[in-house]
Amino acid sequence: MLLVISSWLPDRAADASPEPAAGPSSLDPAAGCCSNGVPTSAACLIQRLEIVAAAECPAPVLPWSCEMGDEESEVEDLERILSDANMEPIKIPYAVIKSITKNFAQVIGDGGFGVVYLGGLKNGMVAVKKISSKDLSDKQFFDEVSCLKKVKHKNIVRFLGYCADTQGEVVEVDGKLRIVEVLQRLLCFEYIPNGNLHHYLKEKGHGHGWNICYKIIRGICQGLCYLHRERITHLDLKPENVLLGAHMEPKITDFGLSRFIDEKQSIIFATNCFGALGYMAPEFIDKRQISLKSDIFSLGTIMTKLLTGSNDSIIENWHESLDVNCPQMQRCIEIAKVCVDRDPCNRPTIDKIILMLDEVDCVKQMMVPPVINEPSNDPRSSLYQVVQRFCALPAQILSEHSRMVDIYKELNVLEHILEGSERPSNLSYPLLQFITENFSVERRVGQNEFGEYFKGIVRIVDVTRLSGSLNINDGMFHRQVENMILARHQNIIRFIGYCSYAAEKDVHIDGKIVIAEKRERLLCFEYLRNGNLKKYLSDELRGFEWPTRYQIIKGICEGLCYLHTENDIIHMDLKPASILLDDRMVPKITDFGISELIIRSNKRLQRLGYSAPECMFAGTISRKADIYSLGVVITEVVTGTKEKPIITKVLRRWKHRWNKSAEHVPLWYQQVTKCLELAQSCLHKDPNKRPLIWDIIRVLNDFSLIRL
Repeated sequence: MLLVISSWLPDRAADASPEPAAGPSSLDPAAGCCSNGVPTSAACLIQRLEIVAAAECPAPVLPWSCEMGDEESEVEDLERILSDANMEPIKIPYAVIKSITKNFAQVIGDGGFGVVYLGGLKNGMVAVKKISSKDLSDKQFFDEVSCLKKVKHKNIVRFLGYCADTQGEVVEVDGKLRIVEVLQRLLCFEYIPNGNLHHYLKEKGHGHGWNICYKIIRGICQGLCYLHRERITHLDLKPENVLLGAHMEPKITDFGLSRFIDEKQSIIFATNCFGALGYMAPEFIDKRQISLKSDIFSLGTIMTKLLTGSNDSIIENWHESLDVNCPQMQRCIEIAKVCVDRDPCNRPTIDKIILMLDEVDCVKQMMVPPVINEPSNDPRSSLYQVVQRFCALPAQILSEHSRMVDIYKELNVLEHILEGSERPSNLSYPLLQFITENFSVERRVGQNEFGEYFKGIVRIVDVTRLSGSLNINDGMFHRQVENMILARHQNIIRFIGYCSYAAEKDVHIDGKIVIAEKRERLLCFEYLRNGNLKKYLSDELRGFEWPTRYQIIKGICEGLCYLHTENDIIHMDLKPASILLDDRMVPKITDFGISELIIRSNKRLQRLGYSAPECMFAGTISRKADIYSLGVVITEVVTGTKEKPIITKVLRRWKHRWNKSAEHVPLWYQQVTKCLELAQSCLHKDPNKRPLIWDIIRVLNDFSLIRL
């Protein structure tokens, strides 16, 4: 058969302009037109080709066909992303999507905006959502992609990539077969095995007990907290949009309706009403009013569903386990009730909700529950009996509870510091002892010559217990504390408070018991769950994409500039382990106050590979010593190693990784080259020939603004 392919476009009256050249059209979603000027919509036919049978001949390769070698390479890229949580989402060719889903063979879900299919890779399964053209506009699709590329959190479903290819489809038009080129819009996610929360709620008694239910509540709150800190409101939070992982950990999904709310705004307005009835906030239904509090209403409704199950009866579903978990249950009921208040001003923020949950978790860990024999089988009296027994605790536990009341007052002060309404202050030793579970090994997350590091029960607090071997006097300690209080910058770790506590201790000396004073000095900082930069360092072919690395380098430089110019602080121990990363991978410099305490206690800090030569051999302290350390850090961020790089070799390795991304490669080449040149100038043996920190930032900013 001879296939004659002729171009065919919709009729346009009085159009004297020449027809566009044949071939695939490029789509501009922002303008709403193809590059050839043909208007488009979600169901637009960009190009139509009529097939006419004439004679037999070998079938030609169509323009959109994909070579097998390229397809295998793209599949390998997707497998690497699935294995490495630090890699950025990619654009996936339609041919790859068809291949991994076996031509969309297995449906695993059907949502409001499309159908979800199961896909298979060598190292795991993925979920592919095929967006329906009629339900979601092109702009909404690309807005969702933009949102998904920004969010990374353990309680948000992981986004792997997207497809926005035009693809030929054979359809019958006026009795003739035609190939039409249609925009295929697909999203690829990690596969979550346990389905969604809606199915879980339909199970009698929820099937897993209160502990799993509470885990789900906390996880949803933590995921929503991450979104709200990014100023993203979900606007379609409901059980169907909460997936459950292998260990029943919740993951929020479906950002098709989400909106970004600028920090200068608190409320925005929608032109139409959307979402799920029963979960939409009243102000949205009545006034089309959107705010972060809209999600809080939806959260309250979900919590109510989780607490009541299908029978709308808390007691019937949970009476067998309430004796152990009554405080958590009561707190969840309180939170759910206030979340669904009709007035959004009366609803709590998500940060406040998590703090309320943290408080009751502290009680559960500190207070041993009373033994209750033979719980009542009467569900009508179960909750009442548990509360009565909880109130009738033994005197020693009530005494402990009295002490807890004082700690809760201090926790309230700590909350105000975290919210920014109070400045960092002196925190009591019992409070820090409490939130670290008496400095338990389980709470310890690190140790070095500075001291020990503990993760507090209160989720956003990190406690540093300084080593007793440091020769630090009170005046020296409080001067450094004041420096840390004054240091406020987006690239500096946030200081929360401090403690200097003295206790008497019996010491045996020469067979005699001597009462000696033991001094404890502690520092409290915000806790960043992503840890430090050291664990993310990798070569050019793995790990963070280049734009993320460039922003990390810029952030470190801006933080160091702030210390040098605004606070006259020399870090003296800058290294990847002293740079923490927040949920958005924004770098935050830490340990700057502690390192100065080490030096002032007549101890020399020497970091092989990071300390400047003049520090190693002469103990010279200067800002230029920090610049030397910065040069080593920049080199490691770019290449994954401290060794002096060969720039052409580094660029060649980056080129291998960038071969699928043509859009920004020229700019990235320039940025990589300039970063390595800056790093080499920072590593000059002569301190006077090293650049100033503001000159480094000026160069980095110049290369951020280049438009090629």
